[in-house]
Amino acid sequence: MTALEQQRLNAIVHIVHEYANFVSSAEMVLTNLDVEGKRFKPPINTHISHAFYLNCRKLADFFQNKEDKDNILAEDYVPGFKADLPVSDEWRVPINKQLAHVTYARDTSAKEIKKATCTKMYKELQYAWWEFREKLVGGLYEEEFKKQIRIRKEHPNGKPTEFSSYNLDGEKRP
Repeated sequence: MTALEQQRLNAIVHIVHEYANFVSSAEMVLTNLDVEGKRFKPPINTHISHAFYLNCRKLADFFQNKEDKDNILAEDYVPGFKADLPVSDEWRVPINKQLAHVTYARDTSAKEIKKATCTKMYKELQYAWWEFREKLVGGLYEEEFKKQIRIRKEHPNGKPTEFSSYNLDGEKRP
């Protein structure tokens, strides 16, 4: 294994971590429930929404190979892979304005990010993950992705984790 391949192998833990947090935050935003089934009260619901938006942005950047210094990119693992993410693309600027900047655009061109849009982004990025994972089959990194997903779902001591009830394998499009 080359040094670059080893670096990429070592980074898989971070990719799976980000995906698990994305799924967790999406489920919480869409249900307004924590892992124990309790409803979120303000301002916690707003904080969870911001975590979801940030996770969407990170995964969209990964799947669309947005280079910025030392970003980990999907094409590092599946050459030529680039997800088509029209919903994420449409909402990228409003999410950036909401998350990363205090701007005048909030007063003049703010767009509310409704539950239906959150659902579409969730499904779109879940499908991109599934498609990405499907293209890993038989490749150098397939087993490490599987291993890291298992670790996210179950502690080495056999106890479930906060991600145990979530589908971290992605979903096929209907």
